[in-house]
Amino acid sequence: MAIIQKIQQKTGCLFLLILCALLIFVISDLIRTERGGIFGNNSLNVGEIRGEKVSYEEFNVRLNNMLDQLAQNNPDMKIDENVKSQYSEQAWNSFLQDKIFKVEYEKLGIQVSSDELADMTIGDHPDEQIVKAFTPEGGQFDKNRLIKFLQEDIAADENKNRQWIQFEEGLIQNTMGKKYAAIVKGAAYTTKIEAKNQFADNNDKAMGSFVGIQYATIPDASIKISEDELKTELEKNKAKYKQEASRDIEFVSFSILPTSEDSAVTKTWAYENYEKLKIAKYDSVFINIMNSENPWDGAFKRVGSFDNTIEPQLFALDSGQMLGPLYKDGKYSIYKISKVRKDTAAIFKASHILVPLNGRTAADSINAQNRLNSILGEMKSGKLTFDQAALPNADGSGQVQGDLGYISPSSTSVSKKFYETALRAPEGQLFVVADESGLHIGKVTSPKSTKIIQVAILSQSITSGRNTIRNASEKANDFLTVARNAKDFGKVAESKGLSKRVAFGIKETDMTISGVTEPKQVIRWLYDKETEEGTVSDMMSFEGSFMVIRCSKVKEEGTPKVSDIKTELELAVRNRKKAEKLEKKFRKALEKSKTMEQLASNVGSVQMLIPEQLFGNDNIPGVGYDLKVLGTFFGISKNKFSPVIRGENGIYVVWLSNINKPQRPAKWTDLQKGSLEQLRMEADAGVMDALRKNAKIKDERYKYF
Repeated sequence: MAIIQKIQQKTGCLFLLILCALLIFVISDLIRTERGGIFGNNSLNVGEIRGEKVSYEEFNVRLNNMLDQLAQNNPDMKIDENVKSQYSEQAWNSFLQDKIFKVEYEKLGIQVSSDELADMTIGDHPDEQIVKAFTPEGGQFDKNRLIKFLQEDIAADENKNRQWIQFEEGLIQNTMGKKYAAIVKGAAYTTKIEAKNQFADNNDKAMGSFVGIQYATIPDASIKISEDELKTELEKNKAKYKQEASRDIEFVSFSILPTSEDSAVTKTWAYENYEKLKIAKYDSVFINIMNSENPWDGAFKRVGSFDNTIEPQLFALDSGQMLGPLYKDGKYSIYKISKVRKDTAAIFKASHILVPLNGRTAADSINAQNRLNSILGEMKSGKLTFDQAALPNADGSGQVQGDLGYISPSSTSVSKKFYETALRAPEGQLFVVADESGLHIGKVTSPKSTKIIQVAILSQSITSGRNTIRNASEKANDFLTVARNAKDFGKVAESKGLSKRVAFGIKETDMTISGVTEPKQVIRWLYDKETEEGTVSDMMSFEGSFMVIRCSKVKEEGTPKVSDIKTELELAVRNRKKAEKLEKKFRKALEKSKTMEQLASNVGSVQMLIPEQLFGNDNIPGVGYDLKVLGTFFGISKNKFSPVIRGENGIYVVWLSNINKPQRPAKWTDLQKGSLEQLRMEADAGVMDALRKNAKIKDERYKYF
């Protein structure tokens, strides 16, 4: 609140949230926006960060506050499960901010003073979101407009005052995040030796050859593997095979989407009610009694207010006339013109070519006028079309041939001067107008209309009827009865003419599951302590389907079971045994070989040339990605056999013939700076990842959200 008091001293007012743009700013980077919770001791927890529990209650409060703000600032927005999931992620990120980064800020003494915050709002260095919110299209930041706006509005609205305080907190956290990143980047340093090494990695070209035999040349069937060998491989390489907790499933779906029978029922409803609406004395009462999905809206609508596929037909009707029933997007609708009036102002479509003023001097105006005259001349001669000339429009309308849509006196897309000039122009005729955005070559692209209509809309979506739902439920229960006691889930599905689907590696924190519309419900069941490998679920109800699921595999976090990764273990053990055989073959061959040609002949392979290889390129033609081979090639002496290399896919011996080293730079300053910038980028991301990893984050939101 300190900044509020300081601002009051300067402006004599309280402040409100700086338009929707600022809310977007807060939401877009909520990892830095919210303060810590006020709860904490709750038996229900949604996760753990740095050993501290995050309670269900404090998480739910924060999430609901965010959703409430979203609803207030976007009253027409549908807040569905997808939106809630996105905001759940943002709320979780804000807890990471509290419990990870806030601690780091305190250690380093990072803070934002009240003077600094004032400077970022009403001072000489306003935040970019404030500048954006108070800069008119094509104009410059208007600080007086900001102050006037705040002085007149915020004191009367406590909700807006509260939102401003939240924005202020977000700005503080964002600024501290930038300071922390600056400290991390400032600590990075590259030496001249590192710059030299980087230059060599990217410019020194090594030439030579290799002889290799891939493991795949030995038949897998010739290698015998025991269970003990698999256990030994896993025991010796636990870190390599460490796994996250996951689940595999197989499932069958039973659709409850509307059928043709359901569609016919809704269509009949529409035709039966067409005549009833036609003779209704009070349209508003009839629409409300019938519980239309489009409730009564008594407002008079201009052209441009309806779907463009039906709007011309609607505005061609007179009072009392009807349109429909019409089907679109799973819904039948009937339209009745309740009343018709004439508006005081015309509405119509227009397009423009915008020639911006790059400045406000007389020279700028002359340059813009010359450009406009040039465009008009080229259009008149046929060298340039209107659509082509509109492409560079600074307002983005060039992507739609300069189309401004419908304009009226209240339009924000055009100035009042533009509208009034267009109003006087005949349809299709070019006109020129100058306003604060620049110079315009405009044209009216539709008839001018003053007609406004009041429309009653009776509509109903096609929904699944009782028979559809009952039939699907019976099929699902019938399948469940058999599948619950069967050994093979897939065979049961096949016997009933159903398609079994599968999904692998499902984690607690997953947001999606292929083939499943509501994954949270499935994940809660999968990670319930009662759900074991082989467990079959009860019939689950989703939007559009019933589903029966079997948990086909349970993998716990940590060292896996041999059976979980048997294929991977077999490959490792098999390749090791093949490598041992091939190594012996290579060592014997090296004893009687003096050249790479002789070595290739003695092992039954061929010599492959390495014409030019950079150390910075980790892919060797003929070998592929193999850092052992690459490192050995650049680390051996010239014209000598390398040691036998046990590579990723085979056994190799390399021979270095020469290394071409280009002229070194006279000064290393520029390259050192480039290396430093790269290091800073990597350090910034790397530190954040390290902090998260060390925090031992446990996310269990799936249980509740």
